[in-house]
Parts: sequence; structure tokens; C-alpha cells
Amino acid sequence: MAIGLGRLMGFQFPENFNNPYISRSITEFWQRWHITLGRWMRDYLYIPLGGNRVKPARLYVNLWTVFILSGFWHGAAWNFIAWGRTTACF
Repeated sequence: MAIGLGRLMGFQFPENFNNPYISRSITEFWQRWHITLGRWMRDYLYIPLGGNRVKPARLYVNLWTVFILSGFWHGAAWNFIAWGRTTACF
């Protein structure tokens, strides 16, 4: 509804969900879920940190940084930090 109303007013919003519940695998589910959050985390946080083109130790630092910040995005509690660990998987 927000996307449609935005288009009526001249705004272009990216789609955030792509029918995740019709997925055939868990991997496809995560690709369809929170598209804009995952894309933002990848483009503005993970890649500038060096992404996966770094040494293995630095790679894990990059991944945990994204996991923790994604968890803080969902809420400032430890259970959300754990949730962020699962939602930030690319």
C-alpha cells in the first residue's frame, strides 16, 4: 500500500519483500526477505569494510559487524542481536 501511495505522489520506493512465504528453500526465503535492509547493509557497510576480499580473520570481523548492527536495527536487546545475526546473512 505504501509503495502504491508513494507512486501516486511521484515517489519511487524499492520493494522490500518479494513474497518470501512462497519460497522453495531457506536460502530463497532469506533472499526474498528484507531486500532493502540486506542491500543497504551490503552496499554501505559490508563492502566498504572490505567484504570478503580480505584475510579470513578480517572477514569474520566484517560479518560480525554487520550481524551486530543489523541486530541493533531490529531492537536494542540481546535477543535482537541474535536475530540480526540470522537476518544479515547474504
